Amino acid sequence: MEGLVNAYKESGFLPEWASPGHRDCMIGSNSASIIADAYLKGVRTGYNINTLYEAILKNTETEGPFSSVGRKGATYYNRLGYVPYDVKINENAARTLEYAYDDFTIYQLAKELKRPQEEIDRFAKRSQNYCNLFDPTTKLMRGKNENGTFQALSNPYKWGDAFTEGNSWHSGLFFMTYKA
Repeated sequence: MEGLVNAYKESGFLPEWASPGHRDCMIGSNSASIIADAYLKGVRTGYNINTLYEAILKNTETEGPFSSVGRKGATYYNRLGYVPYDVKINENAARTLEYAYDDFTIYQLAKELKRPQEEIDRFAKRSQNYCNLFDPTTKLMRGKNENGTFQALSNPYKWGDAFTEGNSWHSGLFFMTYKA
């Protein structure tokens, strides 16, 4: 946790794949889940949780100057509840699903820190954004276009494209077990 504080102080952002520093190789804003998990499990010494929470909030609202920080597609995600498929942001469905999971962990941390109710409610709502990609017709997670229509689904086993290191089936199985 102290290392995450230092990375934030030195660069202005939390790393999303620290090895060391900022490594541009993964999506999501997964530092949030690491921080929330540690704090909620009682790891509370040796770092300033308020500094880390400030960094978490910054990551949820910012794309960042390079792709390994912040949230790529944050403006779309925060406005529409998903990162659209047709706006030239790669792995958009996976980003949406990971951001929703991270928002669930932020929601849990915000409650524990007794943050303002509006903030708690914002992350509770965003944690449900994974539902925006569930297509009840196919029963699969799918990329969604900016206008709200689902991307054409030629092959649910297609690796990559809207997903990261997986496909529509993999993502759906994970979120079938997750409910905020």
